[in-house]
Amino acid sequence: MASTTMPSPDTITKQEFDDLLTRYPVLVQTMSQAKGAKPGQKTLQELDQYRYVDALGFFGSDRPHREMTLDHVKLLVEWKLRHGKFRPTLMSLVTSNPQPLTKSTIQTALHTYRTTADIPSTLDALTKLRGIGPATASLLLAVHDPTRVIFFSDEAFHWLCCGGGKAPIKYTAKEYLGLRERAAEVTKRLGVSATDVERVAYVLMKRPEAGAGSRAPAPKAVSKRGASLKRKTNSSQGAAPTDVPGPRRSKRLKA
Repeated sequence: MASTTMPSPDTITKQEFDDLLTRYPVLVQTMSQAKGAKPGQKTLQELDQYRYVDALGFFGSDRPHREMTLDHVKLLVEWKLRHGKFRPTLMSLVTSNPQPLTKSTIQTALHTYRTTADIPSTLDALTKLRGIGPATASLLLAVHDPTRVIFFSDEAFHWLCCGGGKAPIKYTAKEYLGLRERAAEVTKRLGVSATDVERVAYVLMKRPEAGAGSRAPAPKAVSKRGASLKRKTNSSQGAAPTDVPGPRRSKRLKA
């Protein structure tokens, strides 16, 4: 596209969308080469191949070729951490889930989805696993239904729900509801899949000028007492934010 202006999800044309989508593999390849990989570790490009090709072949149909296990979940979480925001303790929490429990929990959640199409209930069932919050739960569901279910990524939320501005995300079920609705508007208007919307958002938000013209609103002024309390609170929080809804928050990191 000749213009560097962030296209709106409401007005982006099919030609613009398709052009951005073709840029995704090159972007990932460039990022993969820049990040590299430790010995024995998959590269970002290899993980991306699993996320968007292999996993969809295994799980992305009404009759999946395989049942998702903890090993599959770990690969998807590894992709999520390398592809987006890294959270150092997330993988250890996910790995701590027993294999049989992981498999049975996922199968129960998928049965709910296939019989009711109730995404909130499905994600709620998946978040019973350690380390699995709404964002990761949406990823597990998205590989099973890539046409209609979008992964709750930062990039998708910022483009679809924040006008390209990089506003803070709380990773709540309510935020994901808004993201799904916005994604559905684009998929219906352009005749594309939720997975494609996800990748186009990634390209847009990873461009050098992304977010430059649309920032999150400035926080409201607070009293001296409130500011003092906020400083104390911020100083005690060194960990990255998680995507656990407020009422479900605990000492266990979920994303």
